[in-house]
Amino acid sequence: MELLRHDVLAATERRMARMIIYSRAGTTAFLLVPLVSWDRLALPWAAVCVAVLAAVEAVWFAVRAWRGGTLHDPALVWVDVLVSVVVMTVGSRAALPHERNVVLTALLPFCLATSAVLGFGFGWSRRAVASVAVLATAWTVSIYPNLTQKLVSDLLGFTLWFLIAVLIGRELRDLAGQTVLAQRLAEERQELLAEYKRRQEAMRQRESAHRAIHDDLLPIVERVAGSPSLDPPTARAARRAAQRARRFITDEHATAFADLMAEVAESAADLGLELTHVLRVHHDPPPEVGEVLASAAREALNNVARHAGEPKGVHLYAAAADDGVTVVVRDRGRGLPEGPVRRGGGMSRSFAAVERHGGSWTIERPPGGGTKVVLRWPEGRE
Repeated sequence: MELLRHDVLAATERRMARMIIYSRAGTTAFLLVPLVSWDRLALPWAAVCVAVLAAVEAVWFAVRAWRGGTLHDPALVWVDVLVSVVVMTVGSRAALPHERNVVLTALLPFCLATSAVLGFGFGWSRRAVASVAVLATAWTVSIYPNLTQKLVSDLLGFTLWFLIAVLIGRELRDLAGQTVLAQRLAEERQELLAEYKRRQEAMRQRESAHRAIHDDLLPIVERVAGSPSLDPPTARAARRAAQRARRFITDEHATAFADLMAEVAESAADLGLELTHVLRVHHDPPPEVGEVLASAAREALNNVARHAGEPKGVHLYAAAADDGVTVVVRDRGRGLPEGPVRRGGGMSRSFAAVERHGGSWTIERPPGGGTKVVLRWPEGRE
């Protein structure tokens, strides 16, 4: 975007430079007008000298401005001011005192163009205003002693050409800025439209895949998984495939912790468990915390498979938000024996790791039988 802005502003500066090049070249021709009355001039060679000087400066000005592509060139502006002052003072001496007003009228367009150069090049600045004042003073001195009402008109011309150039330059540069803004907005709209189309296509493809899995594939896999004629490993693999398919079509959050817990849920099929699960993962815990919570949940499922007996149904619930994580494993098996829960086996490893990472775990005997394991991180989360 910065490159685009630079290109647009540079193109605007080049256009303004060319406008002044054309003005400077055109107004130079007016310096030939006094030579028409050669025999009436006091110093005709002075008129020839200023005409030649102006023509040379106009060529130099055009070449430098065209190559530079800008009027923000102090050398360009100051040389033009100096040449105009020389044209005024020397050119006026070519005429007799009582005819200086006539000769300077022919020189006026060339000198007024310098005011425009100042306006485009320096804008509304102190040095530009001071330079216009210098031009006006030099004009007054050059026309002396023909101080008539026309002098007021001439001095007003210097001021107006400068102000008009300042205003035109400001408008053109503002227009360039608006063009850059419009192009940026257009590009952003194009990007948003392209992104919208990509999302719509992805959604369409996902919905098509969901329908195919839900309507065609999943019923077959579940029917195969429930077939009593299958060997246990194949049945477990079929149940795991069914769980993955259901996870895909329910659009569960694809975060790192959600993936870990989904793997835990899928491992239940290998243990011969009939698992239902709910994953509400909106924020990932630190990676090491997620690993120990998933390991503890997997150990809880192992305990269900080894000790809960029948039925093999188990429920897994995991919720993760920005304030912490809760994981619950609940079965309806034979439950725990009376008395305090004895730590040992997997509990001493996976569950102790939860505590080391700032979490907590509890084992409960819920009403209705079975066992409920609750893992929390950080400790004290409800």
